[in-house]
Amino acid sequence: MTFPLIAALVLTLATMPVVFVLAIVQWLRRRPQRRLWRTALWTHCVLFTLHLFATFPLALGYLGAHHLGTRPPDRPYAGPRLDAGGELLVQSTSTLRAESRGDVTVAPDVVAAAKARAHRIASSDGVTLRLFRLEAKVAEPRAVVLLVHGLFRCAVELEVVAGMFRDLGCECWLLDLRNHGGSTRAPFTGGLRESDDVVAAAAHVRGVVGPRTPLVLYGVSLGSIASALALPRIDGVAGVVFDSPIEDLHAAAHRMLSFRRPGDRRSWFAMVEPWRSLIIAALGAWSGFRLTDVSPVEVLATLPHDLPVLLIGGGQDNRAPAATIERMFSRLPMPAELRELWIEPLGGHGDLARQMPAEYRQRLAALLDRLRR
Repeated sequence: MTFPLIAALVLTLATMPVVFVLAIVQWLRRRPQRRLWRTALWTHCVLFTLHLFATFPLALGYLGAHHLGTRPPDRPYAGPRLDAGGELLVQSTSTLRAESRGDVTVAPDVVAAAKARAHRIASSDGVTLRLFRLEAKVAEPRAVVLLVHGLFRCAVELEVVAGMFRDLGCECWLLDLRNHGGSTRAPFTGGLRESDDVVAAAAHVRGVVGPRTPLVLYGVSLGSIASALALPRIDGVAGVVFDSPIEDLHAAAHRMLSFRRPGDRRSWFAMVEPWRSLIIAALGAWSGFRLTDVSPVEVLATLPHDLPVLLIGGGQDNRAPAATIERMFSRLPMPAELRELWIEPLGGHGDLARQMPAEYRQRLAALLDRLRR
């Protein structure tokens, strides 16, 4: 609970200069100061308590609701790049950092072509989304895949997987959710209204590609929540892939706020109760929703019985633990031959595509072979 205490102390000390000014005035006027300091002490004790249990969680809730978005290294991402032969030049956080430092130079025509792949579409709440199209390598793609990224990321997170799908004969569309990448802002709702973005993107993809090509939804982390909640509103989905899926937003928020890992500087910000619950309540209040209402596992339990599904998770993932993914898998209503669970014991959160690309590609290929027509 170090972080809340320090934050409350800083907020409390912010009003102390006023007390010192009053004390100097009292001294200059040769008046006693005991009453002033006694009043100041009790006032600041009350303020410290108020800041600790009200101002601090309300401020963090506000930041989460209105200022959450793509982490700085990924913000320059301008779209997927192809070489002269049509192969994807995979970008990542590390390549974007290298470019920002000037260590790598990219040809202007390649950058311009990447930006030209962007489509701007409307979602709910006045949000405009950025959506990138990556055409298939073949004239007749076996499927069109809509890919949705995770929290604090953008479409750059999806490039490795998009490259695999393209190699398997698919067309890919990479979506920036609201508040992320090149999409515009709205209060963050943990996938609830972000599901409107997926619905809008799917409708746009259908309008461009047509209804005959099978549509596959791919989501990682936050993208899995938005995609799961969108599924009942999208007709004709042929297959679903969720990497590091979140089963329940309220439980996941508690896990993220209690994050602790030896040697990781983020562990300093780990929260204990009651601050976790206070921050979560504040986030919901500022954004106008309840985290307990966002439960993708309940939606997955109602999916069509003939819909192929692949769930992917890592044994070292503390945001989407393997046990929660296994519970999600057990709730799926389709027969065993249409659903697959891959839990890699050494995998983390959403990183298996880069850690084990060959097996990841193999799992995607198996899913494509099971697509409903």
